[in-house]
Amino acid sequence: MSFPQTELSAFHEVGRVVFAYLNGYTCDGIELSETDAGRGGAKLNAGDDLALVQAILSGTPLSTSPDNKEKSIEVAKKLMTIYCAGSCVSAFFQNEKNIPTELDLEIPSHDLRNIELIQKFLSKALPEHSDNYPTQIMTVIFKGLKDADLIKSIGMLSTALLRTENKSLNGFGIEDTLMASGLPIPKRTKRSPYNVDLQEDKTIPIKSDSDNNITFNADSNSPIDILLHDFLQRVRTNWKEEELNAAISYVKDIFSKYNR
Repeated sequence: MSFPQTELSAFHEVGRVVFAYLNGYTCDGIELSETDAGRGGAKLNAGDDLALVQAILSGTPLSTSPDNKEKSIEVAKKLMTIYCAGSCVSAFFQNEKNIPTELDLEIPSHDLRNIELIQKFLSKALPEHSDNYPTQIMTVIFKGLKDADLIKSIGMLSTALLRTENKSLNGFGIEDTLMASGLPIPKRTKRSPYNVDLQEDKTIPIKSDSDNNITFNADSNSPIDILLHDFLQRVRTNWKEEELNAAISYVKDIFSKYNR
């Protein structure tokens, strides 16, 4: 089935967001680019796992204490599922909601860098870690997509995102839609989100025997996000986190509308 690029981008991004929720994380916003359908982003909120997420995705050495190592491995496995989910969901919908017969997916270069970095971390932490772990995770994801309720959640959130004028949803819109679809919503925290950016203009095929090592540069909030965050907190000191994020999105929408 042929979909417009914007719809494929929505399936990809929503797939990652839904699987983030399934793994106990939340999302403070999704945004698709109106001028370049292959670029957009999501702000996932990892709550108390944020420090570990940042360490894993930046290659920062972690504490070697047994408790910290065990938790780090758990977080890394969650991240592997999230970063594999986008391409799996997109391929699933392209294949008329059927599992592809060949797990030879085209994965955006940005996702691939994350997958490779997470795989590298797990290989160091677990001496017997499988080289085919990303493919194993993709297989699990595709099996999960046999669940009609999960497909319903992905479909409803993709539709809600694509129907918005600016192709974006804040945390409230995301969770209202997911709750309406029947997906359980984890309790939110006040931790800062981390960005997950789409870069689907460049794709790199990944096969089950992939052993590429790619240098990764961790994502962070854009400079405009940081500047607006600081400015708005000075204007008003008693923002709730969701109010502040919504205000930042609103100001950015105005900038985008008037090309300022």
